[in-house]
Amino acid sequence: MDWDAVRVRLIPQLLAARVSRVTLTGGEPTMHPGLLPIAASFREAGMSVGVCTNAVVLSDEQITMLAKLEAHLNVSLDGFSADSHGVFRGRPAAFAETVENVKRAAKAGILQGLLCTPNNLAQDEEYAELCRFAKEQGATYVLLNPLGEMGRGAAPGAQKLRRPDDHMRNIARLTLPFAADLDVVHIRFPNDDKPLSGCEAGTIIYVFTKGEVTVCPYLVFAARTRVSQHPDTDFIVGNVWEHDDIAARLDAYRFHERWKVGDNPTCGGCSLNASCGKGCPAAVVAAGERIGAVDTEQCPVVPRQSRMLPVVGAS
Repeated sequence: MDWDAVRVRLIPQLLAARVSRVTLTGGEPTMHPGLLPIAASFREAGMSVGVCTNAVVLSDEQITMLAKLEAHLNVSLDGFSADSHGVFRGRPAAFAETVENVKRAAKAGILQGLLCTPNNLAQDEEYAELCRFAKEQGATYVLLNPLGEMGRGAAPGAQKLRRPDDHMRNIARLTLPFAADLDVVHIRFPNDDKPLSGCEAGTIIYVFTKGEVTVCPYLVFAARTRVSQHPDTDFIVGNVWEHDDIAARLDAYRFHERWKVGDNPTCGGCSLNASCGKGCPAAVVAAGERIGAVDTEQCPVVPRQSRMLPVVGAS
């Protein structure tokens, strides 16, 4: 995104839409020449700023300036060795670089959390080491999100790198003890008995670099998979570079009035119905169903043999 366009066009529309917190992501935002002035512009508008980064090329200037801006970093770390994180990222040296830069960010007081995609290149115990490292560096959370058919999971062969369900359960067991010191978030781990969470579409919006504004990026990613029955325009409210009324479009969208999650006989007759949020509609869309169908990969009630491959990947 062009810095001037962000300042002149994007920020006023986000303010009108009552946005108070912004996360800059990519791609790799630390490679964008306008990262610091863009972050400064958001802060001048009164918004808090976070940056999601792989931290490989994070510079001293960026750390210093982000600290002055009272911004924070969320860093991707997908294992705790060069043979896991480094290979997963395509360059073994990336592990040492990321770890060193996480330490530098922590020392500057701008490290917020670690974002992790468990994968078959890592041993289960590495995720406990990763949580221990996060605790030592003063992070507030570790978010673990398995590979799927959206995001990184859309790459050819990515499903071969997905950690099997029994290992995901073991990773949950190994990392839960750190919950006393960290917010350890397990996204779409195997679920055997819990009601599903609800959908937050519309409360966390996403702006693509080409200007499309969506109520949920995962719904757009899902709609762009080959089996989707929904066009991506079902979830895009407008384009910030073309439309002047993005705030009004967001207010008028009302996801849960347009689409009824869990609108199927299985959910309707389920004993968990009243307490269940029906899961992720993006997962339903990516599985080739219309919104309203069962989120079968997470539902603890549907027969296990009918469950589909996981569909929501890490950002």
